[in-house]
Amino acid sequence: KMSIASFNPTWHQTMLRIKDPKATLPFYKDLFGFATSTPVSVPGEPGTPESHEFLWKYKGATLELTHNYGTETDPDFKGYDSGNNEPKRGFGHIAVMCADVYKSCEKLEASGVQFKKRPDEGRMKGLAFAYDPDGYWIEIIKRDEEFNKTTREFNYAQTMLRIKDPAKSIAFYENFGMKLVDERHFPADKGDFSLFFLCTPMEDDVSLPDPKNEDAGRKFMKTRFHPVLELTHNHGTEKQEGRVYHDGNSDPRGFGHIGFLVDDLEAACAVLIEAGVEFKKKPQDGNMRGIAFAYDPDGYWVEIIQRDAKF
Repeated sequence: KMSIASFNPTWHQTMLRIKDPKATLPFYKDLFGFATSTPVSVPGEPGTPESHEFLWKYKGATLELTHNYGTETDPDFKGYDSGNNEPKRGFGHIAVMCADVYKSCEKLEASGVQFKKRPDEGRMKGLAFAYDPDGYWIEIIKRDEEFNKTTREFNYAQTMLRIKDPAKSIAFYENFGMKLVDERHFPADKGDFSLFFLCTPMEDDVSLPDPKNEDAGRKFMKTRFHPVLELTHNHGTEKQEGRVYHDGNSDPRGFGHIGFLVDDLEAACAVLIEAGVEFKKKPQDGNMRGIAFAYDPDGYWVEIIQRDAKF
């Protein structure tokens, strides 16, 4: 037992490294509405004490874009990896939801967005995959007709990670207070993989579905404002020796981590350490206080942050 649920963990962020904020910030802000993609208005301008306080109290999940200075002008910089290239796969994509995938994708393409898959292409009609300026994949999926959480065109819907062993990974994230809300299984003739969807329960989640009831799980996710964590299991990987997937923090770099806020960082990490969870950085290590980094079962970095942190 290593649950830290008593410390009120909430999924707070997905971090991606970016080459040029002048390209990437307008992409997410102007085309996908990420700057204001919260149920409440963000106080103050970015970088102000008001926005800082809001961020480290916010109960939803955010997209953290990390820019290492100089990459945008370095002629030798080759860019970041999407996480979808063999042999170093790991992170898969983020996803957004909208009311009309075809209409929204037409607008995005007219604005110069490049697509891996348009909604009318391939076997899976009605969903699309676009590329962001760094080549990360953005899945675009349709909301349920009963979605009424926002009038904005898009909302952040998913982060997808590939996993080796679902039993271990699901248990790990359940210990961070997440709940399994849907699972889908595809036989060999349909790809030979399974999908597991977890969420941090929110105040506006009236009830959580039985994950074995695919219709209920799908309805729950497609009427929800906040994103879910999608864990993709390619059948048979659980039998392989050692780590199967790349964490994104050594070459080729790209995806960095997901992160959780907790009410008591020191106490939460003490529980995890006692349970044998490996850490890259414990709360007392290094110069940065108020944060820690643990490893999940696949070696992905999981940042743990003191709620109300003052950095």
